[in-house]
Amino acid sequence: MGRRFYASHPDDFDQLVIFANARTTDRGVFAFEFTVANEVSGIGVDIYDSSRDFGSGGRLRSIVNMDALFKYPEDPRQKFLGENNTLSILGQECGHRWLAYMEYRDGAANSSDLLGRDQSHWSFFFDSDASHMEGNDITDNGNGTFRTVGAVSQYCALDQYAMGLRLPSEVPPMFVVRGANGSAEQAPQIGVDVRGTRKDVRIEDVVAAMGPRVPSAASAQKNFREAFIYIVTQTRETGDELAKLERIRSSWETFFSDSTGRRGSMSARLR
Repeated sequence: MGRRFYASHPDDFDQLVIFANARTTDRGVFAFEFTVANEVSGIGVDIYDSSRDFGSGGRLRSIVNMDALFKYPEDPRQKFLGENNTLSILGQECGHRWLAYMEYRDGAANSSDLLGRDQSHWSFFFDSDASHMEGNDITDNGNGTFRTVGAVSQYCALDQYAMGLRLPSEVPPMFVVRGANGSAEQAPQIGVDVRGTRKDVRIEDVVAAMGPRVPSAASAQKNFREAFIYIVTQTRETGDELAKLERIRSSWETFFSDSTGRRGSMSARLR
């Protein structure tokens, strides 16, 4: 697919985002991201470059397979998959290019307490400020109990650090709830009460475990480009399908900017 795309389009895109008019993923997989190259250290991702295997000369960083377009509501902001809407799902899959793989130093050892599902999403018990990468926005009631009050609404400060949009000094302290009942792999959910022990985490603890992010936000890329691709495997596409995809694409550009606090931008246009 990548080689066919680059046969008629320039190598100007950081990500390719694929929708189709038929299912293309295995059962149980709603959507997924495949990182093809990474040059960033300190975020828990190996340094490598297989972009040329997909037809890119070195610009491409990842491919996002959103699967069948018909799975998504007409309104890209309509909640339909737990706490998610179409745009927050895009936020998570596109975010996997950097996230979520980071541990923190706890005493003399590294801890993976921040991580949940598949060790590539934030833990349900991590106060991720409602990150697209899961976790929750968690309120500390001050008596050993906590409540989830928000979900999948932004890239949190730690996300933005990993994405190269914040310096370490711009990441405030975080916390994770230890010893809570339930699974760290649970999907985000608003209105859940949790009892456990608060563990405060600083960005310095993350850097101690992962090493500094290189390049830092002082010189890292802030403006990204994506190509939206629609694969037709059965009947020909209709105008309604293309209009639906265009609503997602155009809404996504604004959504990404808002999700980063306007620290980053996403152009999802072919030209």
